[in-house]
Amino acid sequence: MATINAIAHKNELTTDITDDYYLTPQVTDTLDVAAIIQRLKAREIATKNVDGAAFVQTFLDECAAASAEGNNIVTSFFRSSIGLKGSVKAEELGHNIPADRLKTSVNLTQGEGARRAVEGAVVHAFEQAGATGPVIQSVTDPTVGKTDSLTLGGMALIEGMRLSLKGDDASVGILFKKVGGSESVLILPAKVSPNTPTKLQFALPAAVTAGQWTVSVTSQGSSGGKLMKTPRTYEYPNPVTVAAEGSDSESPDEI
Repeated sequence: MATINAIAHKNELTTDITDDYYLTPQVTDTLDVAAIIQRLKAREIATKNVDGAAFVQTFLDECAAASAEGNNIVTSFFRSSIGLKGSVKAEELGHNIPADRLKTSVNLTQGEGARRAVEGAVVHAFEQAGATGPVIQSVTDPTVGKTDSLTLGGMALIEGMRLSLKGDDASVGILFKKVGGSESVLILPAKVSPNTPTKLQFALPAAVTAGQWTVSVTSQGSSGGKLMKTPRTYEYPNPVTVAAEGSDSESPDEI
């Protein structure tokens, strides 16, 4: 039986209940195609004489091509369907609509195999040390609503608990660090509005270039309103992809 570790955070919104927590999953790792192939090899599945990465990528590319033709995809791990947002006028009916007129997306839901794999998992919950500090629950582009994906030079929205950027320590702010690189960009509280316990919104600076970044929030604020002497930092467990508007960011939400 599988076990999923989860971090328990005190729910500050239910003041009349003292033993109320919400859980965030502890991410074990982020696996790419090569890592999945290694898992297959560990199970002694015949991949020795097969270019596994090319096969998996070819499979995914074909899924994308089939989706672009209006097909839904069903696998044991995921099911996909086409999503459309926007409206058209009567005179446009029966004609091809330009790509920039509608928002087209591939919507993914769990497949039957994925559901069966996790539905019986045991959850082991533990309280995070220093749970009085900030907690990031999501990072999105509010104009698109896509989680873990931001647009170059666009707006960014961080949602969570105890996020208010308070204090005069030099580390207070939102820190972006390039995955696999040395670049880092600190966004100061003055650049953030709204700056509230549950929401931080800001324009993504030009220094945050295309690629994958880790995002962390540091604050001296507390749920009681008093400033803590030592800043508390929370690093969002998922890498955030930054890409040009309309490009394929290869986010986990889409294929």
